[in-house]
Amino acid sequence: MSFLHLLFKRRVAKASALGLLLVGGGIAATPFAGAVSTPQTVVRYFVYAHGLHVMTINSAYRLSSNQYSVAAQSKTGGLLQLFMKTNINIRAQGHFYNSGMPEPESYESAGWSRGKNRHLSIAYKQDMPDVQAMEPVETDREQILPDERKGAVDNVAILMALLHKVQEGQGCGNGAVKVFDGVRLSTLQVQTEGVQPLPDGASKDWGEDGLRCSFVAQQIKGFKLSSADRKARKPQQGRVWFENIPQIGMVATRVEVDSPKMGHIMVELEGKPQQQP
Repeated sequence: MSFLHLLFKRRVAKASALGLLLVGGGIAATPFAGAVSTPQTVVRYFVYAHGLHVMTINSAYRLSSNQYSVAAQSKTGGLLQLFMKTNINIRAQGHFYNSGMPEPESYESAGWSRGKNRHLSIAYKQDMPDVQAMEPVETDREQILPDERKGAVDNVAILMALLHKVQEGQGCGNGAVKVFDGVRLSTLQVQTEGVQPLPDGASKDWGEDGLRCSFVAQQIKGFKLSSADRKARKPQQGRVWFENIPQIGMVATRVEVDSPKMGHIMVELEGKPQQQP
């Protein structure tokens, strides 16, 4: 299906996952039960690969001192939507431990991606992610044992914990965590780099500086049995900037990832966030 299809067939799916490390119309985060209503923050991100707009992410999240909920939609954007279609809806919610680490309750994604309707549902019990549903089932990957995924969280939980720390004035934190997306197990190490000037070409709508965090993600299990691709095993280095937007607070405004397999991926906030009931 042309050069664009060959270039982005897999990358779009992975770029959407990178964008949802972040965390629109018709999207609403689940209100917190038994608590004073926390307003939801509505944001939109554009995902760029090799300088081309390939994905749009609309997200709404509620974040309090001890819990979070997120609803998001990622779909192909720019010229790429003329050649292929991706439209995924994601919902996730959970709590925070006193340490600030996330304690996910549920994660669910559903929609069209890579030429098929897909559905993934993960429930968490005693720090154990349990895949409740997966359609279609991926049978060509190495098995991830329960002990190996014990304590792992999803990508949305990671971002909300990071945003939670930033909003509490604790920087990005420093440490490592396991991430499980239903078929792959990875490690993610995060480090606070401090307030730094925004990179050249970044939006200056909010200011000239931002709190920068660096991270290194590396898949350690769940590789395809039929693939000898060593690039998937290499670490992916990235950076995320948070800025204090008036009347909104700290928000992730830019993410960059240097991937050995996908090249340079950039995710940027598009327009001012909104707060709604």
